[in-house]
Amino acid sequence: MTNRPTLALASFAAAVAFSTTVLADALCPPAKGRAALSSLLDRYVAAVNAHDTGSFAEMFTESYIQHSGRSPSGLAAQIANFRRIFETWPDVRLHVDDRVFDGDKIVARNTFTATHSQTVQGFAPTGRTITFTTIDIWRVEGGKLAEHWDLVDTAGLQKQLRGE
Repeated sequence: MTNRPTLALASFAAAVAFSTTVLADALCPPAKGRAALSSLLDRYVAAVNAHDTGSFAEMFTESYIQHSGRSPSGLAAQIANFRRIFETWPDVRLHVDDRVFDGDKIVARNTFTATHSQTVQGFAPTGRTITFTTIDIWRVEGGKLAEHWDLVDTAGLQKQLRGE
């Protein structure tokens, strides 16, 4: 005769173990998926730091959607946007402070560093090194960046541009 409480407890434990595994897989993509997303982020950072938009077609979809409103959507618009950034900040450097991967998403907390050597947002060059932070979220499709949302510390940037 089977002890019903023991059987029920064993069934419950098996369900919890299965659910925990499914939940862990959902929250933490398989290592191969995380590695591919991390590699894509690393290639993006390397291209930005090298001021190389030539590799953008390998990293951005043609129909890339930019949700920030600071630049239009599309691969060509991203190339033009970054060329403008490189002209404005000739020595800009990007450093990823934190990275998180979830399914088809990359989340990165970043710090940009550059010399204020050009007029930016109406502020005359100060020659000072500035830093500003962003939090970027990308959706990846087919191994490329397909969609982007971000938060930029514009208040902190403007304070530095004013020389405060």
